[in-house]
Parts: sequence; structure tokens; C-alpha cells
Amino acid sequence: MQDLPRKAARFCLGIGTFAARELGCDFPSLRCLVACSGGADSIALLLITNMLCRCKGGSVIAAHLDHALRPESADDAAFVAHVCHAQGIELHTERMDIALLAKTTGVGLEEAGRTARYAYLERIRHQKGADIILVAHQLNDLAEDQLMRLMRGTGWPALGGMDGFDPDRKLLRPLLLCPRTALEDFLKLSNQPWRVDITNFDRATTRNRVRHDVLPQLLSHNSCYLDSAARLWRQARMDQSYWDEELARTLAMVVQHDAKRLIPAESLNGCPAPLRLRLYKAVLEATGPGQCLSDGLFRLDELWVAGSNGKSVRFPGDKEARITRAGIAVQVIDRKKECG
Repeated sequence: MQDLPRKAARFCLGIGTFAARELGCDFPSLRCLVACSGGADSIALLLITNMLCRCKGGSVIAAHLDHALRPESADDAAFVAHVCHAQGIELHTERMDIALLAKTTGVGLEEAGRTARYAYLERIRHQKGADIILVAHQLNDLAEDQLMRLMRGTGWPALGGMDGFDPDRKLLRPLLLCPRTALEDFLKLSNQPWRVDITNFDRATTRNRVRHDVLPQLLSHNSCYLDSAARLWRQARMDQSYWDEELARTLAMVVQHDAKRLIPAESLNGCPAPLRLRLYKAVLEATGPGQCLSDGLFRLDELWVAGSNGKSVRFPGDKEARITRAGIAVQVIDRKKECG
């Protein structure tokens, strides 16, 4: 760390402080697996993690998944190997035909690549006994994620964007509130080049259109838009923490008998609407697969408030929520039996 320019050293320490204080994960003291594509964000993450771990007793290994989507992808893998060798970091690489995977599974390239990448990272984490997986999403990515969630109709507080730390997946995003320009400046101060993925400029994908068209427009109207995105993320985290605690208390009152669930009337009476909606969603999701759409949740709440006993709302996955005097009964309907 002492070999870095003072500004770069302070920047690294700030990343560690953010992760420990706001995300609750002191990663420099852990065995870290860093996902490294070779781009500016992941190379910066690799260097920062390595420096912090050396100071606090942790260790670093890296993983690179070649998606085989571009002729130069093998050069990206070689570049990452060169950086890891220079830093004394153990590297694991694998090449996977993501285009073929997308075709055989019937999903888009982006989704296939994301699914394969996280599965690969978890496999390496397990094999090497790493404590945590670090990925390089940063503040521009967060702002793009918020915009895409808004476009999809995501509700609050999920509208705040991706998690900074997911303990269940052992996944950490320590750069989440760092602008992309700050990471590039850090690499320039460190005399460290990076690779550029030309597919990130292909406007055929929604994310790239948001990145290169929508977000720059917002920044032209408000140069502090990224700061606003960071505030939105922080506000969402506070609200999520509050509602999670409230929801846990209310969920404890739900009665389950075999595959059926009853949300008792006494747990709904006097319950504020925001908590009722979250309660419906949690119980429906626990009943089985199928996304609970907002329109259905609002309709269910209207029926409950109106005291419409006997009426019901159907949700994807053949799930039914029926209003009764005892509360809201939730179950999966057997279509064959229903049709006779």
C-alpha cells in the first residue's frame, strides 16, 4: 500500500471502510475470490482487494470465465493471467460456449452468461474454500440497474437496486458506490491498463441502451445524478431493513396446514397497507413458484379491505388467495381436479 500514490491509497482504504461499515463485511480479513473479466472495474477490484488483504491478513484468488462470444476473448483471459502473475494472485480460468448454452436452454445471451458465471464462481469458491465472492459492480451499474427496474415496474424498496452484500450467496459488491470514472482514475494512478469489451457498446441490448443513451441524458440534466442513485440505494436499504423486521413478526402468525396457508384476520386487522402487501407477497411466494404481480396484490388488498368473503384472486403458478372470515386462505389449485 505504501508504494501507491497517497490519493490511490486513500481510495483503497475507503473501499474497505464502506464494505465494513455499510455492508457489514470486513472482506480484507477473509479469503476472497475475485471475479475478473479484465475490464477496468474488475481489474481495479482485483488490485484493491489484493492490497487490502495484504494489510489485514486476508488472501485473494481470482476467477475468469471466458464466454467464447468474441474472437478476442482468449486475449482477455491471457491479459487477466498476466495481471494475476504480476500480482502473485492464484487464478482459475475456464472457457464456456455461452451462445450454445443460451440456445439449448432457450434464454438470452445475457441471462445465460450471468447464470453460468455465478455458478462457476460458486463452484470455485467451494473448491478453494473461499469465504466470499467479490464482483465489480459499481455506481454507474447501480444507476443503470435502478433505471431498468423502474422500466420493469419494480416496487419499493427493490427499486433501490442490487444488494451490496448477499450473505446467503456469499456475494459482495464493495465498489457499489464508486463511480466508474473513479475506478479508471485509480488504475491510471497505478499505471495499470485494462481491457475493453466491445460488446458493451452494442445497443441491441437494453442495458447498453440505458448505459449509453438514457443515463448520459439524465447526467446532462443533473450532473449529480449518480449521487442521487447512491442516496436512493441507501434509503432503500434502510426501508428494507425496517420492513423485513416488521414482516418477520407478522409472518410468525401465519398458519400452515399441509400445502395450505392462512393469513389470520387478527394479523391483518390494524395492519398498515404497505405491510399487508408485503405479507401477501411473502406467503404467496412461499406457497410455490410463480411471480406475484403488483396488480394482483393490490386487487387482493382491495377485496380484503372491502370484506369480500368468498372472492379470490389467482396468481401465476395456479396460486389462489381467497377472502374468508378467518382471514386470507392461500393454496395452489389443482387444475385437473378443478376442471373435473
